[in-house]
Amino acid sequence: MRPVRLWIGLVLVTLGTFGILDATGTLDSTETIDRWWPVAIIGLGLIGMLVERRVALGPTVIVGIGVLLLADQQGWTDEDLFGPVLLIVIGLVVLSGFRRRRVNEDGRRRESVVMFGATKIKDRSEHLTHADVSAIFGGATLDLREAHIDEEATVDALALFGGVDVLVPHGWRVALGGTPILGGCEDTTEEGELPADAPVLNVNATAIFGGVGVKNKVDGA
Repeated sequence: MRPVRLWIGLVLVTLGTFGILDATGTLDSTETIDRWWPVAIIGLGLIGMLVERRVALGPTVIVGIGVLLLADQQGWTDEDLFGPVLLIVIGLVVLSGFRRRRVNEDGRRRESVVMFGATKIKDRSEHLTHADVSAIFGGATLDLREAHIDEEATVDALALFGGVDVLVPHGWRVALGGTPILGGCEDTTEEGELPADAPVLNVNATAIFGGVGVKNKVDGA
C-alpha cells in the first residue's frame, strides 16, 4: 500500500473509530478532533513531498493551509498569519527547483502524486511491472502507450476529489477493479480480439469523489 493511500485510510479509520466511541459514550473526543484535525491535512502534504522526493507546489500548498488551520484551531496567536505563511510557501516553491527524478535504476517502477494541479506522466519502461499514480484535488494522466509489458503489470490509481486517466496501447488486456466511493471507474479501451498471450494490465482504482479511467487515447484526440 502506497503512503498516500495509507495516510488517507488511517485518517478515515481513526475519525470513524472516534465517532463510534463518541456515539456509544465511551470517549468524548469531539474537542480533541476539533482542535487537531488540521494535522491530517499537514500529514497529507508532507507525505506527498515524501513520495515525490521534492518540495512540490501542490503538497506545499496543502501543508501551508494545514498550518494555518491548525494555528487557528489552537488559538496560538491573535495576529494575522497569512503573510508569514505566504512567505514560507513562496520560499518552498523556490526550493522546489532543486529536484531529482524518481525513477528506479531498473526503470520498472514509478510513483507520482498530483495535488492541486494537473500533469501528464509518460512511461517508456521496457519491462513495466508496476506504476502508482495519485491525483488529489487535481488531474493526472499516466501514458503507458510506449511502455512494454513482458507478461503482466499493475497500476495503482487513486483519485481523491480529482481524476486519473491511464492511457494504454491497443493489444493490452485490461483488468480494471477497485473501490469507487461517490466516484467512478471506467474502462473504455477497444480490445477487440486479443491473443491468449496478450500482456495484462491490472488497474487497481480507488475513486473517492473522483474518477479513474482507462482508455486508448486522450479524449478528443
